[in-house]
Amino acid sequence: MSGAMNTTKTMERASTVLKGKCKETAREMKRRMSEAGCPQYETENVTLTAIHGCKDDVVFVGLNGVGFYFLRGQEVAMPKPLAEILRNTGNI
Repeated sequence: MSGAMNTTKTMERASTVLKGKCKETAREMKRRMSEAGCPQYETENVTLTAIHGCKDDVVFVGLNGVGFYFLRGQEVAMPKPLAEILRNTGNI
């Protein structure tokens, strides 16, 4: 029999720091969008699929100098301007 094998369905690859940034993004979405010049925005439900071989499970999106972090594999209510950036870059 070969060595130990990970049989979990998914393995988390995001660091604790990046997970914290994802939570911070969700908690401060209105303020960040306002800083990015979009105080009024609509949201849409988006799921960022996990990519095999990807270095981590976090996606960064920048809008007008403001950073946003989202965890792959979870559905999130994302502002439409951010979803559009992710579509244009092939992340959705």
